[in-house]
Amino acid sequence: MDQAINIDIGTSGIRAQLLNLMDSSVLRTAILSRNPLPGANVVDHMDFAINYGQGIAHEILISAVNSLIKNLKPENLKRVAVCGNPIQLSLFEGIEIRDLAFAGKNALEKINVKLPERNGHMVSGNEIGLCADVDVVIPPSVKHEIGADALAMMVKSGFLDTPEACMVTDYGTNAEMALKVGNRIYTGSAAAGPVIEGQQISKGMLATPGAIADLKLSGGWQSLVLDEKLRLVEGPRIDLRNRTFKTIGYPAKGITGTGVIALMYAGLVTGIIKPPHIEGDIIRLGKEITFTEKDVVEAGKAFGALRAGHLTLMHEAGIAYEDLETMYMCGASGTYVDPIKARFTGIVPATPKRIVQCGNTSLELAKDLALNPDYLSYLNEMKESVLSNHIMFASSPTFASIYVQEIALWNEGMPLEKYNANLERSGIQPIPQKFQESLIERKSNEDIHELGKCLKIMESKLDFIATIKCSGCDTCLKECPGEALSRECESFRINTARCLGTTCRRCEEKCPEKRFSISNFKLEHPEFIR
Repeated sequence: MDQAINIDIGTSGIRAQLLNLMDSSVLRTAILSRNPLPGANVVDHMDFAINYGQGIAHEILISAVNSLIKNLKPENLKRVAVCGNPIQLSLFEGIEIRDLAFAGKNALEKINVKLPERNGHMVSGNEIGLCADVDVVIPPSVKHEIGADALAMMVKSGFLDTPEACMVTDYGTNAEMALKVGNRIYTGSAAAGPVIEGQQISKGMLATPGAIADLKLSGGWQSLVLDEKLRLVEGPRIDLRNRTFKTIGYPAKGITGTGVIALMYAGLVTGIIKPPHIEGDIIRLGKEITFTEKDVVEAGKAFGALRAGHLTLMHEAGIAYEDLETMYMCGASGTYVDPIKARFTGIVPATPKRIVQCGNTSLELAKDLALNPDYLSYLNEMKESVLSNHIMFASSPTFASIYVQEIALWNEGMPLEKYNANLERSGIQPIPQKFQESLIERKSNEDIHELGKCLKIMESKLDFIATIKCSGCDTCLKECPGEALSRECESFRINTARCLGTTCRRCEEKCPEKRFSISNFKLEHPEFIR
């Protein structure tokens, strides 16, 4: 039986499936619960690769993919197809990434960077270090911050086939979004941050078993937790006002991004949360699972970036909120979140008449390419049509004006009336005060449409190691926000997947003896995933 593998290389985790090429069915699914590269977002991953070595970053990512392939146990593998953002795909392939970090032709010429080709193409597995000697199908990137995952959301959601004004967003750490008005397509990418994936929250986690992914009102607030098959089942009951919980149902381990959105909604409608404050300072969700005022601030940053991105696209296209007919929601967060709660918190526009939840479109596009690599030619042609109306939010004065108001709204408690007044003074339409009644459609109950006969969830155990002669005060361990660091006598280990990367360096900065240095750590090569 001829087989293929499709892989979504996400910033927060990697998902892979084994396919039967005879009938296109999914045989098995494997998930790496964290991206193995140090850092919490694509900027951190890029910073790590540039400062620590692109070769090391490539080796880490390839090791992860090899472990996923081995765990899927292919018997007659013909090809592998991947999808993801430009940074992840470039590190996977082992090609130059500095052009993604530095803007401007002159800056790149000064450091002798030759722009790599990022059209859709195929490479040999052996050439890039895969454990299988097969063709590897790599789809095109649209632009340096808009990748193949953005093409995936447009192709697989139904966005391109919708005649009326519509918008699509892949909700994740780097939220790609697009707006279609007639034959014009406007694209952008908002750095929503890892909160949307459940990270950088006190007890945050990815959408894996044990994660609180939603809350429903049922004689109080009932948490909904992802089980071992990623289905939503009842978990602990939560009393927001009294800051208590009742341990029942499926055991909760933490809260994922959609759970954060649901909790913010519940706190806002009950008045328990008045950004940036929480009545009583914290909310208890389960044993050792709390939500803090710092988490409110982090959530507000993410919500603000998403709404600022959506409103910027509408402003540039010259359409009003009322003109938006359909909103497509992609990715794990876009699948599991309650659209009504998402709309209340601002991460879905207030007025679409139809909201469609689409699942993991990046994994689905990789599946299409694994089954039919000739599909690359269509994607390369489509890339050119999308480039014409790309808006770079980092240099957009419209985005900046809106995001400043979002920060004041969520993190400083500015009233919405003043927010809207400030927007209008800048010539930007205000946020509607009333929500449009929307028809909600779900293409799949889970973000992965088909799991196959089994699902395996794995965790990275790859470590950096170093010997450091010091007093053993363990300040570095206590200061590590990701709990990535461990010590046995003079032997120190950093788990790469949990480390926040070179942009953190708290372990190094807080060392009272100034003996701890990340540059002293070397990559260990044991069995990668357990």
